[in-house]
Amino acid sequence: MSTANLTRLLILGLIWGTSFMLMRIAAPVFGPILTTFGRAALGALALYLFARKMGIDFAWRRNAKTYFIIGVTNTAIPFSLFAWSALYIPSAYMATMNSLAPIFTAVFGFVLLAERLSALRITAFLLGLIGVAILVGIGPTTVTPQVIGGVLAGIGAAINYGFAATYTRMHAKEIPSLATAAGSQFAAALALLPFALPSVPHAIEHGTASALLSVVILGIVCTGVAYGLFFHLISTEGASKAVTVTFLVPATASIWAWLLLGEPITTGIITGIAVVLLATAMSLGLLKKPSFMRA
Repeated sequence: MSTANLTRLLILGLIWGTSFMLMRIAAPVFGPILTTFGRAALGALALYLFARKMGIDFAWRRNAKTYFIIGVTNTAIPFSLFAWSALYIPSAYMATMNSLAPIFTAVFGFVLLAERLSALRITAFLLGLIGVAILVGIGPTTVTPQVIGGVLAGIGAAINYGFAATYTRMHAKEIPSLATAAGSQFAAALALLPFALPSVPHAIEHGTASALLSVVILGIVCTGVAYGLFFHLISTEGASKAVTVTFLVPATASIWAWLLLGEPITTGIITGIAVVLLATAMSLGLLKKPSFMRA
C-alpha cells in the first residue's frame, strides 16, 4: 500500500472510530431514528455533490431498487440499531460488534452465492461470538437486559452489513461505487423520513448544540468524507486491503470515547476486542492454517 493510501486508511479509521462516540452524544437527545435520518441525509448530500463533480451517472430509474435495498440494509437499519444501542452500551462495545461484519459477509456469501464456508471461517464465526461474550461478561458495564439488547442490536447491524455487502456484489457490479454510495444514502434517508418526523418536536425543544454538531459530523465527515476515502481505497488498493480498516475502528473508538466521554478502557474490553479482531482476520483470510494442519 502506498504511503498516501496508508495515510488515508489511518484517517478513515480515526473518522469511523469517532462515529460511535458521536452517536452516544446525539442519540439520547434526538432519538435513534432522527439521529440516523440526519446522518443519512447529510451523507447523501455530501456524496451526491462529490459524485456530480466527478461526472458520475446515477441512472436513477434503472438502479432505484438496488439503491433502496442497499440503503435500507447498509444504512437505515444498521445505523438505527447502532444509534439505539448507543443509549445503553459504550462506544468500544459498538465498534467491536461492527467488526463482526466481515464474518457475516462470509456467511451470506455461503447462503446466497454458494461460496465455500471453510472450517477456518466457521471457526472465525464461533470465535467472534466468544469474543463478544468475553467483552460483555468481563467488560466494565454491568450486564443488564438493556446492555444485552444493545449488544444484540450491534450484532444485528453487523448482520445487515454482511447481507448488504453480498447483495452489492450480486447486483451493483456495473454501478459506479460512488453512485451506489450516494444513491443508497439518499434511499436510506427517504426510508427513514416518516419514522423520524415524530421526533422532530422533541428535538426542537430539547436539542443541544453538541448533539446537533454530532449529527452534522456524523453525516458530512463520518459518512460523506469517509465513504469517499473508502471507495478510493477500494479502487486503488482493492477491497481486501480497504476492509482492513475494520481493525483500526475498535481501538480508535475506545480511545476517542476515553478521551472525550470518560469511558474506561479495561482488560475485559481489550481482551474482547482482540478475540473479535482475531476472528475477523481469520474470516478475511489474513490468517492461514499452519502448514502441518494443511498437510
